[in-house]
Amino acid sequence: MVSARTKAHLMLLAVSAIWGIAPPVIKYSLKYFDTSIFLSYRFIITNFLLIPWLLIAEPHTWTTLSRLTANKWLLLIFAGFLGSTIQLGFLFWGLENTSAIEGSIINATAPILVAISSFFFLREKITAMERIGIFVAFLGSAIVVIEPVFTGQYTSSRLHFYGNMAVLLGTLAWTAYAILSKKALRGHVSPLLLTTAMFFVGSLTMPVITFFIHTPYSLHQSLISAPFSAHLGVWFMAFISGALAYYLYQQATKFIEVSEANIYTYLSPVFTLPLSLVFLREPVGPWLIVGSAVIVGGVLLSELKIRQRR
Repeated sequence: MVSARTKAHLMLLAVSAIWGIAPPVIKYSLKYFDTSIFLSYRFIITNFLLIPWLLIAEPHTWTTLSRLTANKWLLLIFAGFLGSTIQLGFLFWGLENTSAIEGSIINATAPILVAISSFFFLREKITAMERIGIFVAFLGSAIVVIEPVFTGQYTSSRLHFYGNMAVLLGTLAWTAYAILSKKALRGHVSPLLLTTAMFFVGSLTMPVITFFIHTPYSLHQSLISAPFSAHLGVWFMAFISGALAYYLYQQATKFIEVSEANIYTYLSPVFTLPLSLVFLREPVGPWLIVGSAVIVGGVLLSELKIRQRR
């Protein structure tokens, strides 16, 4: 009989693979859709899967929603806004201006930030060895973020630098979402409802930004002129990297600490690297290698916490 914890770790391994594949898919699709169009498109079609799924799998959803207190409603809405429009908005804008490899590595700092936040806000324990690992991994991530400064390319690659910073801001928003969603799960909100709420809030807020930036004509032209492969990228992000991966993540965090769950984020670049090298032809510079090596060292130190506990 497979234990709930083992199932949770298998779910998180699948999530790491899916989210590791996502950056190259995003980079390719962003050649044809800008961030606001991509995300509005993605959020809206995700609802066509999640809402029927929620109503069929949890027929008492309306009763559950009617019993939520005002504070829980605010928690659900604000967490959804952070996890969708804010977090993914910064991430996608960052990936428009930096490489998929760097974006994935910077985004992999989430476990560090989540571990620190969960210590203060969720009272989850952090060992002394994990604190050292967190510091080392954060140092490696900082090297990757400011790589254009090290290489002397800041003036010519200012957007690259800003792209790295945007991905980092998206990671901070994800950290806040992870903490708030864990609080919602403790308040007996189901993983499926939490996931659906996030994408529903995104489908209401991101189109406002899209229609502020684009005219209906330019929006229509962008959608009809993009090749079928670009639309496939959006559908992959909507159904696989969106609905499925977020649901698996929320389901897994019901059974293990949120700081432990986010350790799997470090594995995402393992899947991003070969795809970016082969399909996007992205270069790998020496500072990127140095930063990645420092991150790996921090991860190994952090992993000692889990081994000691077991």
